Amino acid sequence: MKRKVPVLLSMVVAVFVSLCLAVPCFAAAKDEPKKDDAKKETRKEEPRKDTAKKESPKAVDLNNASQKELEALKGVGAAKAKKIIANRPYKSADELSKAGLSKKEIDGLKSQVVVGAAPAVAPKDDAKAHPAAKTPEKAASPAKEEKPAKDAKKEKDAKKEAKAKLAPGQKINLNTASQTDLELLPEIGPAKAKAIIAGRPYSKPEDIMKVRGIKQKTYDQIKDNIAVK
Repeated sequence: MKRKVPVLLSMVVAVFVSLCLAVPCFAAAKDEPKKDDAKKETRKEEPRKDTAKKESPKAVDLNNASQKELEALKGVGAAKAKKIIANRPYKSADELSKAGLSKKEIDGLKSQVVVGAAPAVAPKDDAKAHPAAKTPEKAASPAKEEKPAKDAKKEKDAKKEAKAKLAPGQKINLNTASQTDLELLPEIGPAKAKAIIAGRPYSKPEDIMKVRGIKQKTYDQIKDNIAVK
């Protein structure tokens, strides 16, 4: 019986030692798949980084880009960006020559730029944008002109009536007649009447033709109604 106890004890110790050795190995076996999975995930992420590096920068629109966006282009500084904006719109990248860029510079920018539609220009003047607003003023202007036309017609009619009162054979003295009396003569208005008075004295009726604006035709119409005394 005493011999069996050490044998059993030895077996228990052996089993315990075996278990102690087996547990780390089992844990290590579990960790290995995790490491493999981590390596696979790392490999999957690497192509994404490469793809991000290969993505090209966004092209800049020559007709709509801001000065800051244009300055970001390779070889374009503040001065050239301002010239590009000043010479808009562009139909193609080749028209950058208008902004003073050389052919070499344009060729270098073609891969970085696009030509979009030019922005619509807002009207500078409200009057141009709404021409109908001026229509009432134009319609009102003829009404203003009607009044002077009527007054002029009345004045002409009044002169005709006054001249009609000049009796046949009635003589008007060129040296003493008033402006009103002189205006009774045919073809003599205020301006010519004043000129006749300014040209006094007259020695004979024909001298009236020395007055500016009075020629032979006018003299023939008034000679029967004028005299010099």
